[in-house]
Amino acid sequence: MEELQSHTSVAFLNVAPNYVPHTKVECHYNLPPGMKPSARDWIGIFKVEASSVRDYYTFVWCILPEGGSSAGGLLHCSVQFQASYLPKPGPQQYQFRYVDRRGEVRGQSSPFLFSEPRPMDELVTLEEASDDGGGTDMLLVVPKATLLETQLEASRQEQGILLKESCRLKDEVQELRSRVDELEVALSSLRDEHTKLARQYKELSDSYEEVSKQKETLSLQETEHLARIRELEGDIQAMGEKVLQRETELDRVKDTVKSLLREQEQIHNQLKEENAEKEQYQVKLQASEEESRSLASDLLEAKTLHGERVSQTLLLKEDINKLQQKLAAANRRTAQMDALCEQLRSTQDILAASQQKVALLGEELASASSIRDRTISDLHKSRLEAAEINVKLADMTLKWKEGKGQWWKEKATLLQNMEVEKDKILKLSAEVLRLEKNLQEERAQCQVLRMELARERDSSLVNYISVGTGDPIPWPGWDYINKGWGRFPVIFP
Repeated sequence: MEELQSHTSVAFLNVAPNYVPHTKVECHYNLPPGMKPSARDWIGIFKVEASSVRDYYTFVWCILPEGGSSAGGLLHCSVQFQASYLPKPGPQQYQFRYVDRRGEVRGQSSPFLFSEPRPMDELVTLEEASDDGGGTDMLLVVPKATLLETQLEASRQEQGILLKESCRLKDEVQELRSRVDELEVALSSLRDEHTKLARQYKELSDSYEEVSKQKETLSLQETEHLARIRELEGDIQAMGEKVLQRETELDRVKDTVKSLLREQEQIHNQLKEENAEKEQYQVKLQASEEESRSLASDLLEAKTLHGERVSQTLLLKEDINKLQQKLAAANRRTAQMDALCEQLRSTQDILAASQQKVALLGEELASASSIRDRTISDLHKSRLEAAEINVKLADMTLKWKEGKGQWWKEKATLLQNMEVEKDKILKLSAEVLRLEKNLQEERAQCQVLRMELARERDSSLVNYISVGTGDPIPWPGWDYINKGWGRFPVIFP
């Protein structure tokens, strides 16, 4: 049975409790993973109580395996101790020890003995039907030790085959495990890529939501601006109507002013004429007064002319009364002209205020038009940006969907490959378990055969048996045929 010392030590395999001297001894062992064997490593047979590597009884140099290193897994190796160098039989216990090139013991086996087998006092008789059809059976007399030895040799061969198959299966399992690790690494990278894509999609979704919010805000602002523009347009229209009304009123006032100015000119002309007439009358009055004074002074002298002068005076008084009446009418017209001038000044003030209000309305209309133009340009820019963002978002969404579909396809392929690899690993594990079970059975059978061979081998005498007569047939006359269990002696009747 296998004996594993530790995970980092050399494990010796199939160490029997007893070995027969004067026959070669095979030592099988496994190198642990990570160990680098050397041509200067050796395996020695030591006494159990030996404390130094120099206290060996005999040793053999280790054979380097084909791989050169056990980094990929366990490596099975074996060496042979020649019969002439083995210890003599006795109660002393021995053990195998693996010593590396630095003189360190890397593993040791369980104790075993070298003991002489008991003489063979038993023969195995096998009966076989004759080939000539005469009804006479043929007995095969086989020494039990020989039979056990042949069975042991066959078991060893089968054990070697099973060990090679087990190593091959272990290598395949290791290769499949490395393949599974690679697939897991690829799956992990794909998962990381999927996580990255999901994060990018989340960022794009957040940016899309933010852009949607900005778009809604811009839409609200656009609605507000449009409402403001409509309101301003209504105000502008109302102001235009008011301006038209004011302009019509202004035109009417201008016409009135022009008519008043024409009347004023006419009145001024009339006033000038009346003033001229008044001056003429005043001149005439002064002349009349001078004449009256001269006449008064000459009244005494001109009594004769008194009647005529009185009549002339009366005429002059009548003329003066008329002139006074005309002067009063002229004064009344002057008062009317002053009232018309005052009304003209108030109309001019109203016209100036209307013109100032028209200028203010024009400025407000210009500012409203500039605000409307700026708002329309901002709205156009916002629509262009929103359209560009929508295009980018659509491209990113399409790329994400394509990446996601590719990732799902690769994931499905990897999962399918992993399932196939797992099935292979399960099959190989079942095969390994079956082979290990067969190997254990063969080892158990081999140990039993060894124990029986140790008891039955090295017997020099064999009883002779003959069929029917009982005459002995000498041992050298045996022939050998292959019966599947090895070579068996055939005793001819």
